[in-house]
Amino acid sequence: MKIWMIAREYAGIAEAGGVKNVVCSLSEELVNLQNDVTLFIPQYGCTDLSKVSDYVEFSKKVFQIETGKKSFEVSFSKGICNGVKIVFIKSEIYSEKHNVYTYCEKDFEKYPNAICGTGYDDMKYLNILFQKAICVYAESFAKEAGGLPEVVHCHDACTAALPAIAKVLFKDVFENTKFVVSIHNAGPCYHHEFANLEEAENFTGLSEEVLSYGLNGQRVEPYVFSSPYSKLSTVSYDYALELLDPNNPNTDGLAELFSSKKIHIEGITNGIDINRYLPENKNISGLPFEFSPSNLLLDGKYKCRNYFLENYAQKKNSNEILDIHGEKIKQYGYLDADTENKNIYISFHGRLVRQKGILIILDLIDMILETYPNVRFIINGQGENALQEMAKRKAKDFSGKVVYLRGYERSLARLCTASGDFSLFPSEFEPCGLEDFIAQIYGTIPVAHATGGLKKIISGKTGFVYSPNTAEKLFGLLSFLIENKSQDKSCYDDIIRLGAVSVSTNYTWKIVAKEKYLPYYR
Repeated sequence: MKIWMIAREYAGIAEAGGVKNVVCSLSEELVNLQNDVTLFIPQYGCTDLSKVSDYVEFSKKVFQIETGKKSFEVSFSKGICNGVKIVFIKSEIYSEKHNVYTYCEKDFEKYPNAICGTGYDDMKYLNILFQKAICVYAESFAKEAGGLPEVVHCHDACTAALPAIAKVLFKDVFENTKFVVSIHNAGPCYHHEFANLEEAENFTGLSEEVLSYGLNGQRVEPYVFSSPYSKLSTVSYDYALELLDPNNPNTDGLAELFSSKKIHIEGITNGIDINRYLPENKNISGLPFEFSPSNLLLDGKYKCRNYFLENYAQKKNSNEILDIHGEKIKQYGYLDADTENKNIYISFHGRLVRQKGILIILDLIDMILETYPNVRFIINGQGENALQEMAKRKAKDFSGKVVYLRGYERSLARLCTASGDFSLFPSEFEPCGLEDFIAQIYGTIPVAHATGGLKKIISGKTGFVYSPNTAEKLFGLLSFLIENKSQDKSCYDDIIRLGAVSVSTNYTWKIVAKEKYLPYYR
């Protein structure tokens, strides 16, 4: 099949959230399955072209494209990355950005009043110009570039207006093309909605008749107004069910709209590219020692833990700054020495945002440590300032038992996960979940709230799930696990093994692409 992938981010080229991994791995596996795949992505100031071969301007022609009552100059370049053809959308509005979605320190020269971590003020221009440029490319160059695709796969709300724009404003061009829009996260702040119909008309050029189908109060939702022109999918079977539940409190009204309009959403659980994580090969995993959970060869896992303790967790200086492969990681609190190997380690790696259940973890720490003095907590991540401050205070309050490492560096994140006996996922909602896969690959047992994609964990076999999502309920489950683990260190070895085997057997991207996405496209 000839498939176009539409995304604002892509692993190794322009990285932001988890979408980058999905689009990259799915695209590469589709190519491996003998499909013709082209990725469309803006070319930002932060774009990394080091892995792109045959990079050239597609044409010297510059197009004027209007959106939001402004006109932008746009041109196109192309290249290849691991067999995936890439078309870069070039315009000054992208090249002046040093991040994908949010302001970073490098943007301050251009935007001195920007707040680091907040979304770009001109996000709607970034999104809609990108989507209109793809249509202009299709109209101007598609024939000489090998023809139009059978399927266009749009990823997330920032590309969700494309099916309507293409099918209505470029009807003759895309007459024989089908569209898929994947919902990676339907939570509040992820909709890329328009404030009202007038704003939506100004940006998209679509009529009120088309746009009003997407009304959510006064706001206009791209997922909804494009649904008559596309199929909707999401990143796990159970999240699809949750998105069709009108009582879902975590979609800011989208689930109610999907339900009332009887819009079908296909649930296809994301895969994972295990070859990027293999604990059996430290050159791939980035871990200091090798081990194999699927074969219960775990000695290297516990050597990794000792390495972590000695190098990243036992320094007692407050606000220690760790330089890890050029990334600055700030250490708060520390973990005391575990000379008798009696401690049980509970880890969390992820964004420090409310969706991920950080408040539950912070409450849980008090409850667990008051009852089980042999437990140690490892927290790694960054996010909301208020939550970061709370994590810092918790590490200070429980000196020797809690370490908080603020920041992100890939090898450290993997080491934090691999060092745990259990890994926590108390998310309020979770479309798919990638970190639970990574935990299983590294022999760390996931303990998760039974929501969305986390329901793929088979409780008692590949991990543990619980509900309702309260600190008290999680405390009850962890108490049971801690007591058993304290009595017998190997009591959950079968779960460690089955968790690792389950990921490699059921959730590789090759399986998902071949058995789920290709049939869905057809």
